[in-house]
Amino acid sequence: MHSSVASLSDDPIQLKAELVQLRGVVKENEQAIAEKEHALSEKTQRIEQLLDYILLLRKRQFGAKADRTNKDQVSLFDEAELEQLLAELGLASDSGEDKSIPQEKTTGEKKKPVRRPLPAHLDRIEKIIDLSEKEKAAMGDDWSFIGYDTSEQLAVIPRQHYVIAFKRAKYAPNTESVTGAEQGIKIAPRPDQILPKSIAHSSVIADVVVRKFVDGLPFYRQETIYHRDGIDLSRQTMSGWMIQLHERLTPLMAVMKRLLYEGRVIHIDETRLQVLNEPGRENTQLSYMWVYGGGPPDQPVIWYQYADTRSGDVPVDFLFPKEEVIPPTCEMYLITDGYEGYNALSELPAILGHGACWAHVRRRFVEATHGRKNTAPAHQMVALISKLYQIERVARDKTPQERAAIRQKKAAPILDKIKAWLDQKAPQVLPKSPLGTAISYTLKLWPGLITYLEDGHIGIDTKSRRFRRQQGGKCDLALCDWP
Repeated sequence: MHSSVASLSDDPIQLKAELVQLRGVVKENEQAIAEKEHALSEKTQRIEQLLDYILLLRKRQFGAKADRTNKDQVSLFDEAELEQLLAELGLASDSGEDKSIPQEKTTGEKKKPVRRPLPAHLDRIEKIIDLSEKEKAAMGDDWSFIGYDTSEQLAVIPRQHYVIAFKRAKYAPNTESVTGAEQGIKIAPRPDQILPKSIAHSSVIADVVVRKFVDGLPFYRQETIYHRDGIDLSRQTMSGWMIQLHERLTPLMAVMKRLLYEGRVIHIDETRLQVLNEPGRENTQLSYMWVYGGGPPDQPVIWYQYADTRSGDVPVDFLFPKEEVIPPTCEMYLITDGYEGYNALSELPAILGHGACWAHVRRRFVEATHGRKNTAPAHQMVALISKLYQIERVARDKTPQERAAIRQKKAAPILDKIKAWLDQKAPQVLPKSPLGTAISYTLKLWPGLITYLEDGHIGIDTKSRRFRRQQGGKCDLALCDWP
């Protein structure tokens, strides 16, 4: 007989007590095992999450900047297979879905390059190239001229600077008895200049502004370019011009700001900016450039506002300051990303609705497609969002009323599918995984993501108007508001 069995007491009460004690020990051990398994599961999930983040950070640092899905997997989810997946989820599309929506090609085949014709508005200089006189004499009368074979090349005349010498006429009285002789010599007035007594003509100042704020060419590089042309023009001088222009352009800025209130939609975004040697601030402190895009469709306005904070009070104080009278007819939709700082602005009476950006949503799901495991759901959502953009391409050149009707007919059913997909997948994925964060981000912004169905003036994302050339290639008007 085993020694442990032999040591058992014959007393039933004592045996019952020992049994209760053993059950407690077993329960404690089971609880400890369960806690350790839970901790191990959490650590495993955390490791998987960190590995996904490492992969994502590598892609952001060293990969392509465009929001593109994994090339090795995107072909697995074409239109037919996407519909099959949706059918398995109980989200099959209606059989009467409009087939006129252009479908994205996922074959990955590169198009053959096609040379586009050079712009017709450029001046043409003809250069006739003929055979030599010796060759034409050898052909004799057996050959007849039938025309030219024409080809074109783009050429440029190097930029040339010149000096305008203003000669103002001077008149002196012949005698002291002439009327007005006591005033002395009369000189023709100076021509109007945007910066009086400046060495630079308005054409040079405009060129410096365009190169700096449109082409992104810093002053020190422009200084080098001018030096290469033999012109001594320092970056300090050009900086001084910009400071003086702020005062000169203030009336124009007031007119442009009034145009912002005449638009049906206003886009706002903010980006980090580091300013060196700013008075009263450390060089390590971040500042922000707030960008506003709005105004009438035929007079779009882009406005840059510098601020040393990301507070939501910045756009409120800019658009609806207490000291200015806002037009009573001002009613507009607000389009932003998911930053909560815009909530205070969206609650003002003049704001009809607060729309969110589908481009930000798509970017998060594209990042989820680059994960290590289970990327198929992310590809499904990217494909669904692509359907929305295909509809926008169809409605791009329509009137706002026609665009709204197209969205209600074609985009609204897809949005219903997306919402059902999100509700179904949300409890099935890890909350902190790339796919989980993308789903929670989308659900949080869902009321704003469907706002663009209300009005055809609203774009599907914040990129719809802000930095796009409009009206036949004309550049958007832009001004920078610095303190």
